[in-house]
Amino acid sequence: MPLYENARLARRNLQILSDGSEVLLHLLHGEAGDTGRKCIHRMHLDRAGIARSDIVYFYDTTVPESVVDADFQVLCKPGMVQVGQLHHTESLFNRMHRSFRNT
Repeated sequence: MPLYENARLARRNLQILSDGSEVLLHLLHGEAGDTGRKCIHRMHLDRAGIARSDIVYFYDTTVPESVVDADFQVLCKPGMVQVGQLHHTESLFNRMHRSFRNT
């Protein structure tokens, strides 16, 4: 499980897809300097455990907890979700480490 700074895990959901890959969702509540903020971390892992997508949806203090919970429930359902369906204030895609070639 990933480690998070200034956040505690509030809920977790794991979906096993028909091809054997997994979609893992973490709902996090901010702590310390991030108190009142929330985020949903969505990771799609292939059968070997390698990340195929890694998305974090951030919610600032103006977004009610009930809305964040509703977004989490939408993401827990199988199928595609359009980003416009969610109520996040910011998102970060493909947070995976990248290697650069020296030329």
